Amino acid sequence: MISQVKLLRIVEDHLDHIVQLAEECITKTNATQIKLTESQLRNLQNLAAASNSLRALENFIAYQMGRRNIPKEVGSQIMDDFQCLSQKAKEIANNENADAQFERKLLTEMIQMYLGFLVRKFVAEHKGE
Repeated sequence: MISQVKLLRIVEDHLDHIVQLAEECITKTNATQIKLTESQLRNLQNLAAASNSLRALENFIAYQMGRRNIPKEVGSQIMDDFQCLSQKAKEIANNENADAQFERKLLTEMIQMYLGFLVRKFVAEHKGE
């Protein structure tokens, strides 16, 4: 079993990649120029803090896309980024000879970090206009 300290150190080692994914999501989708509010992103961030289920997050995004509260291009990009982070967590867990529980914790941490940076980039660009 790998300690929480080691898990956080591993996440920290991949922080630049996580930040880059989040920032590119906002810029590539022109999220500040379309119908999207900070509160929608904060709701997603809050759900990620309360759950360690990737499926629950994807379900919430699909629901919000269906309601047109999260534009399709933004929601789809976020889900693509989740898959990228999931693949990275799997790769890291394999390299560390870690179990599925570690992989899930790692992915949860990475997604929470990603969503935090996503909100920050959105606010910086949206309010900076």
